Amino acid sequence: MKRTGIRLCILLLCCALACTAAAAEAPFSFTREMVEKTFMDAGNTERLHAAIAKAENGETVTIAYLGGSITEGALAQPQQTKCYAYLSAQAFAKRFMPDASKLNYVNAGISGTPSLLGITRLEADVLSHEPDIVFVEFAVNDSGDNVSQSTYESLLRQLLNAECKPAVILVFTVLSGGNSGQEHMAKLGAHYKLGMISVKNAIWPEIEAGNMVWSDYSADYVHPNNAGHAFMADAIDHYFALAEQVAPEPYAMPKFVRIGNLLEGLENIRHGDSRIVSTGGFPIGPVSCYSYHMGWHHKGLIDGKDPIVLNVEGVRMTFAFKQMKDTKWGSAEVWVDGEYKVTLPGYADNAWGNVQTQLVSFSGKGSHTVEIRMAEGSEGKTFQLLDMAVVP
Repeated sequence: MKRTGIRLCILLLCCALACTAAAAEAPFSFTREMVEKTFMDAGNTERLHAAIAKAENGETVTIAYLGGSITEGALAQPQQTKCYAYLSAQAFAKRFMPDASKLNYVNAGISGTPSLLGITRLEADVLSHEPDIVFVEFAVNDSGDNVSQSTYESLLRQLLNAECKPAVILVFTVLSGGNSGQEHMAKLGAHYKLGMISVKNAIWPEIEAGNMVWSDYSADYVHPNNAGHAFMADAIDHYFALAEQVAPEPYAMPKFVRIGNLLEGLENIRHGDSRIVSTGGFPIGPVSCYSYHMGWHHKGLIDGKDPIVLNVEGVRMTFAFKQMKDTKWGSAEVWVDGEYKVTLPGYADNAWGNVQTQLVSFSGKGSHTVEIRMAEGSEGKTFQLLDMAVVP
């Protein structure tokens, strides 16, 4: 009997230890309460209700997502179908669309890019699709300086003033240290009466309280893992559910700009634009860089040393170019009215074939001659100019 009792005690102890270990190893689960904490504001819902009405009527609805690597789906496995953008678009279709095939999903996320690139490619990558709903995610890509905030506001104004009149919803993400552009971006969201969703509001209090650790949400310092992406999608679906209950009212743009509209009215300069006087040693040709498939490509001495020359009317421009960690790639310079302005480095130690964007302001309004030329010592190297745009 004693031996039987001892064996029984040992068995119970082993079971208890196994249960304790299993509990310790159980994966973290995002709770419904956390999902509810992501909701910040429904915003004005007139445009969202219009999109829902189209969906329920069996019409095509286009949902676009504009942002950085989180929106692109970095660390989601597989990226295309497990990223928050795809999952939340599917949630919209499930909630409102009798025919899910009528959903037109546009993912315009590009890794490592702020709203400066977002507004530069806004027309080609988002507005050309005539979206009904646009989610904007730049809270971990933008800095908090006035230029960055003004660029972000300009982007929002471009979206809100677009002919397709999309519903604009802001998504605020967070870095592992707690940093986020949410504070100043939310003020703009309130000013323009936009829908707002905050990842930070849900996960950061839980981390500070010791109820979860950062790795429950992300495998690095910023990008959600599959569980994190699924959580973000649930947050957006929760937004849809609540915002649908908010009665629509006519939307009106605010009468004043809150921070600045530095880049409002930005116009892209495409191949064949009359403002291009000469392409010089940068012939237009195929490139491969995210959504850019054509660009002005300098391939070395074979293309000569002549600059791209433009004659533009405006106050500032943006230039998007490809960066590589390859010493065969060189730098170009921007000159305005014969004066050097800035260098565009095609090589960087931390590059991965990414897009960089540079803002250049002019001395005043009026006509300006703009030149893009290879920097001294880079004439024999490669450089790809992907995009140019001007504020008239």
